[in-house]
Amino acid sequence: MKIFYYLLHFLCYVTFILPATCTLIDPDQCSNKFGHCRRRCFRGEKRIDICFLPNKICCIERLYDEDS
Repeated sequence: MKIFYYLLHFLCYVTFILPATCTLIDPDQCSNKFGHCRRRCFRGEKRIDICFLPNKICCIERLYDEDS
């Protein structure tokens, strides 16, 4: 019975919560947005999306006129 509970919880997370917070993109799409798939963003970069690659996020260079 617990397995069904965990499966339902996972499906709800993937269906509702994950799409609302960020999108999964292909590494090529990240490169087209002038970003890079990395495990952590550098200080001068900001996180924009999650890459399909395991544990990697798409980071893009932060513009200087943006607030932290």
